Amino acid sequence: MKMSNKVYDFLKWFLITAVAPIIALITGLGELYDFNTTLVVGTISLIATFLGAILGVSNAQYKHKN
Repeated sequence: MKMSNKVYDFLKWFLITAVAPIIALITGLGELYDFNTTLVVGTISLIATFLGAILGVSNAQYKHKN
């Protein structure tokens, strides 16, 4: 999979910097307001894992070419 450096850098930043705090916020709000966050947090986690795998493949291909 070919992706530009700009897209790669943004996705990497987003996964490292934003996903964990978003999950923590949703989980905390769920506890405060007494609602089940399992589906939302699970969905975000699965998407983040999928994007991380795509970034890993992209990074491996980039290193292989260079």
